[in-house]
Amino acid sequence: MRRLYLLYLLLLLATIAMQAQPFCNVTRYDEDNGVASSHITQLLQDEQGFMWFSTWNGLCRYDGYEFRTFKPQVGDGCRMMTDRIRDIELLPEGLILCRLDEQQFIFDLKDYRFRDISDSEQKKIKRMRDKGRGTRMSRSLQRKPYTWTDCHKTQWTLDTSGRLTYLDPINGSQQTCPLQENFRNLSFVMLDHQKNLWALSYSSIYRFTTDRQRTRRLPITPQAEVKTLFADSDNRYWVATKDDEAVRVFSAVDNHLIGYLGADGHISPSYTRFGAAVYCMYESSDGTLWMGTKPNGLYRLVKSSPNTYKIAHFIDIPHKNIYHITSDRQGRLWVATLGGGIFYTTDPEAEQPHFHAPKHYPADAALRARYIHITKDNIMLVATSGGLLISKIEPKPQDMRFTLHQRESDRVSSLSSSATMDIAEDASGQLFVSTESGGVNKILDKDLTKQQLHFQHINVSSHELPSDVVQSMLFDTDGQLIVVGSHLVSLLDSTNHARVFDAHFFHSDYRFSEARPLLLPQLKRGNAPREKQREHNQWIFALTDGAFVITDEDNEWHRYSPKVVLTHVSIQGGNDNWAAEHIDTLTLMPNERSLTVHFAAIDYNAPERISYAFRLIPSNRNDSTEWNYIGHDRSATLLDLNPGTYILEIRSTNSDGEWIDNQRTLTVIVKPAFWESTAGRLLIVLLIVATLAAIVYTLLYIRRIKRQQRETLEKYLALIEVREKNDEAAMPEPQGSNQASEITLQADNLDPMLKRVMQFVEENIANSDVGVGDMALAAATSRSGLQRKLKQTLGVTPQELMHQARIKRACHMLQATDKNVSEVAYACGFSDPKYFSRSFRQAVGQTPTEYRGG
Repeated sequence: MRRLYLLYLLLLLATIAMQAQPFCNVTRYDEDNGVASSHITQLLQDEQGFMWFSTWNGLCRYDGYEFRTFKPQVGDGCRMMTDRIRDIELLPEGLILCRLDEQQFIFDLKDYRFRDISDSEQKKIKRMRDKGRGTRMSRSLQRKPYTWTDCHKTQWTLDTSGRLTYLDPINGSQQTCPLQENFRNLSFVMLDHQKNLWALSYSSIYRFTTDRQRTRRLPITPQAEVKTLFADSDNRYWVATKDDEAVRVFSAVDNHLIGYLGADGHISPSYTRFGAAVYCMYESSDGTLWMGTKPNGLYRLVKSSPNTYKIAHFIDIPHKNIYHITSDRQGRLWVATLGGGIFYTTDPEAEQPHFHAPKHYPADAALRARYIHITKDNIMLVATSGGLLISKIEPKPQDMRFTLHQRESDRVSSLSSSATMDIAEDASGQLFVSTESGGVNKILDKDLTKQQLHFQHINVSSHELPSDVVQSMLFDTDGQLIVVGSHLVSLLDSTNHARVFDAHFFHSDYRFSEARPLLLPQLKRGNAPREKQREHNQWIFALTDGAFVITDEDNEWHRYSPKVVLTHVSIQGGNDNWAAEHIDTLTLMPNERSLTVHFAAIDYNAPERISYAFRLIPSNRNDSTEWNYIGHDRSATLLDLNPGTYILEIRSTNSDGEWIDNQRTLTVIVKPAFWESTAGRLLIVLLIVATLAAIVYTLLYIRRIKRQQRETLEKYLALIEVREKNDEAAMPEPQGSNQASEITLQADNLDPMLKRVMQFVEENIANSDVGVGDMALAAATSRSGLQRKLKQTLGVTPQELMHQARIKRACHMLQATDKNVSEVAYACGFSDPKYFSRSFRQAVGQTPTEYRGG
């Protein structure tokens, strides 16, 4: 009887230990955290979720990350003489009523400015209070205790002495929650949107965050690494530990410890070692249990009574480090080993089964096999340290041909890592492969026998997993993939969105082993009436120092979706806009092309765990713009925006790391400068066209003037040539000569000064000593006047005119006379025949001799 009583007591204690015990964390804020004053008077929460605190140094806003103080500024029109705010109330339409000693003022949340209260607002507030419609959100703790129910449906009470109690979910009694501080001087309390309790003392702010322990440790003593978790067909589950080489058997109904499997096959209630480290277990269709150990080989357990098994130990096998056991449709038993590849037996029920290795197994690349998965289509996949092996299961295993898939350096859609760990298949037949350091790989091909498969990588790089280290995985009953890492668990849905369960969620820094989690299909609570009993999936996770149990009920509530709000906007060359949350459209002037948008997801429990992303979508593009993942940063800087309309989208995860649908959008309109507007661009085009037209006109005008000058010069030189011919013939100009008459007529029409110049050139063409001064004297003008006149009329300088006239005369003399080159040079005003020849060649393109000969 005494032993039965002790056993009952142990079972009762184990049941109590399995309950989720409530607890409370208290966070304190004061001046060291950014609170504006050591005297805090009142608190409230606005519709956006911001917490507001009145102090003797202005009004403080808290967004979960930082405190920001707001006070009236000199010259802003508010007659508020001091910053000592004694009380605040939240009014409709985004107004905070601030009471000072004898006056009241309004803080408008639409522009974050203080202003005087109007008469109409005074009357409206009075009518609200007369009707008993108070606006105060807090409660005084000086008169009576404050009771509330948290998100776990636990009832809590904070009394006037500062004692915190909760209603025990097991026996219904009030239990005191131990706190590290004395809260006797609390004045006001209030509950926020997350069911956190905020309380004020004279100089500090306190946040009470209630929670409950979601996991319950299995009674595994001494602590040891769990290498396998296995549920049998008798509503029991087995937990095998490595360090003490023990196998514990638990009830799947109430999780109580049934006993320990001994080497003799008997399950004993007292601690007994099995004598081998069991790494895997399997139950065949006839109820036979198989155990794989390292390095002790394979065990077969045949039940002879409820708590007794006949054990057969097989060591004459290809390899003794066994990591996984399964069977195919033909009833053959397959075994994966770490160091010997895989082997099988066709007669597992024989007294001494014969084990064989597949003939075509690639032993050189895949000896370290960890897991064997057989699909619904009778395809075998083997996870090994050297890659993923795939083969169709043949009637004769020796005919099986394996294809090895590995990480390929030149193919993006190959495996992310060759070191594969586990394989999981969902209800639709979709396969996932976990890797040691490359996250999870989803097989995209339907035909698994292809020589080259394509994989989708689900890992840190794709922003879908918090860690690339994956030790095991399997699907839950809702089709979500449970991915177990070294220190956290991720829950992937069908869209690859992950919830993260880590030390923050578990309230313990667990280290997980490589054993797969175990699903127990139901859990019935205590002695509750049948109509109040609920069935919940129960999960057991293996650790490096034991194992724990958690139910679906323990994590359902933990999907709080924080609201993303804009905390302020900084515009280039302007002031910060702290009322940004009330803005849906932001218009930037032409000189305001850059801005920084600051934001926060309002979650006061664990804001440091929230990650953010943003994207800027131009109005002329669709929403396929990629997200910018910025981790825990809370700002988006947009530089040098072009004119146009943009949509800025911001989103965040929750504190579980799951990306949620909480986008906050802000329309940004960038006004163009005048030259960027349609009218400005049209004007620029017109100016460019006008400028080009003016340039073309000018060039054509210059070209016409130069042509006229050239024609005038040529005609003048021709006149000299004609007169020279007449002089040489010593006869008057022939009557009826049209060319001579025309040239003479044009000479008569010349400007008088040009006539004098022409006469000077004719008279002095052979005189090499004449200069510009002589020509100016003969023309009755100054040197500069002569220079300007000839350049304007003929397009040449006086020297160029004289030079061209001499060359023209030389050409005539070379063709019309027999004089030698030197004589022609002297006759044309050149004092040096060599210089004459060089100048002649430059002007005509031939030497004098060549010209005469041509």
